[in-house]
Amino acid sequence: MKRNAIMELTKWKEQQCPVPFLLTGTKGTGKTYLAIEFATAYYPQYLYVNFELNTAAAQFFCDKILSGHSATEAIAEYFRLEEVFLSGLIVILDEISFCPPLFKSLTHCSFLPIMAISGLLPAQEMQEQFHMCRLFPLRFDEFLDAVGNDWYVDMIQGHFLTSEPVPDIVHQELLALFEEYLVVGGMPAAVNEYISSKSVYNVGEIHCMIKNRMRSVIETTYDEKEAGKAVQVIDVIPEQLKRENKKFRFNAIRRGVTYALYQDSLFDLEQSGMVLRLNEQNHETHFKLYLPDVGMLSSAFAGNETEETRKALLENYVMQTLSVNGTFHLSFWESEAQAKVAFVLVGEGHATPVELRISKGGRGKSIASYRIAHHCKEEDSYYRFGFENFHSTSVMRQIPYYAVFCIK
Repeated sequence: MKRNAIMELTKWKEQQCPVPFLLTGTKGTGKTYLAIEFATAYYPQYLYVNFELNTAAAQFFCDKILSGHSATEAIAEYFRLEEVFLSGLIVILDEISFCPPLFKSLTHCSFLPIMAISGLLPAQEMQEQFHMCRLFPLRFDEFLDAVGNDWYVDMIQGHFLTSEPVPDIVHQELLALFEEYLVVGGMPAAVNEYISSKSVYNVGEIHCMIKNRMRSVIETTYDEKEAGKAVQVIDVIPEQLKRENKKFRFNAIRRGVTYALYQDSLFDLEQSGMVLRLNEQNHETHFKLYLPDVGMLSSAFAGNETEETRKALLENYVMQTLSVNGTFHLSFWESEAQAKVAFVLVGEGHATPVELRISKGGRGKSIASYRIAHHCKEEDSYYRFGFENFHSTSVMRQIPYYAVFCIK
């Protein structure tokens, strides 16, 4: 599968960066697959070790680093490297968070290209020592490429720039593919199953396997108490999103539970990418939580499709799509009079509200309330995401859901 993240990897290689590359992202996003595909395509040879699966290797590196050896010396000894073999070689250190001493000392290793893979983000001061890239589930444009419809991507981007509607027959084809994407999602294993079986019937089982792998990571890397709370948070998200008011409520876990009690677990889940958090504008303790992949949420909703679950799927899709973009800050807005704006995009000092449509029609009353409350100028524009074709007015840009990936 062609991944957009490959551009970051090739840039790192072309710059001949002396610092290691760190590929992060939650379980199931295809980090290992991408790393090996990159190494195979761009280097004559690569060496690989997985510290989660190979506990003996993890112990070897821990012992070496703690006894005073450098990361360079430990890597050279473990792989029995000789100088003659170093040309054109890259080393892949998978799940390096299972070997903390090596992770911390790796930033001083620059004698050959190193790619580290971790489901957990290191501390901020460590992050600055790596060339970092966070891998997310496949966006809709990557999904189109994976299923053999890559020619749609350039066409969508072109119409996004002009706001000219695409031919109706193509618009309907894209909406049908988008509906498939809402079920399959962007986890590579689920997409592979969809491609190979030419159906969505088995993807739910793949999503269940990925969720179980996430649980395993939590149970093996988190403190026991924090692990229990983290699992509770993940398990309750689909039920929370079924409600009309989709703000996360801790008392849905059990009566008397507070934000302060779960704050650390929630932070760890966010850092690992196992949940996506959307804060209410100007209310940091009011927020919504989403799953990292819309397909996983769709499987959690299986057999219980309502208007609210439909809204939740569309919100989750938009959240995971826009989260990839690091050029703006995301939030949502609600008024005391119950006007609701699902997303507000803030970048370069300018806020752009987003209206989500689950059907055609409507007058956008919540957007009007937002514009009044924020004293928006007449020329200030907003986005409307929906199932209608591209079009625009003096203040509104209608963007079909399948084109949300174009927003940068």
